[in-house]
Amino acid sequence: MNIFVKLLFFLILNLTINIKIVTANELDNVGACAGVVIGNASVDFSLGDQQSFEDGIKIGITAYLSEVFAQKYSKDDIAVADQILASNTDKIINAANTQTFDETVFEEVIKCYRALANLMLKNADTIKTNSKTINNFVIQRSKLLKRMLSAG
Repeated sequence: MNIFVKLLFFLILNLTINIKIVTANELDNVGACAGVVIGNASVDFSLGDQQSFEDGIKIGITAYLSEVFAQKYSKDDIAVADQILASNTDKIINAANTQTFDETVFEEVIKCYRALANLMLKNADTIKTNSKTINNFVIQRSKLLKRMLSAG
């Protein structure tokens, strides 16, 4: 009987760890797509399309924050997802700057816009509840990105 208790405890612990990893992977995936969309918006800004820039930033950040607010992620999980977001933003900007923004990159951008749109529909209540915080963050990040993209 004692071995069954130990086995049950081990299975519960393993399941808990795996659920946490799956949840963190979901945030990582959202961060990756948000970064792609924000990177594409940054390219739009460089091409002089102010409205597409604003729309892309709003979609990327709103979707990402809706996932952060909808779940209880650890600070470490959020920090990793933030790094993934930043890395993918840079990846898209770099593709545009090096003339490697091809069909594959474009398909990734479209895929991410669709994924984030679905996520925003799923997290609509979370977005409504946190709309003021999200909007303030969108405005702040938009100004920061414009400043960075306009420099030198």
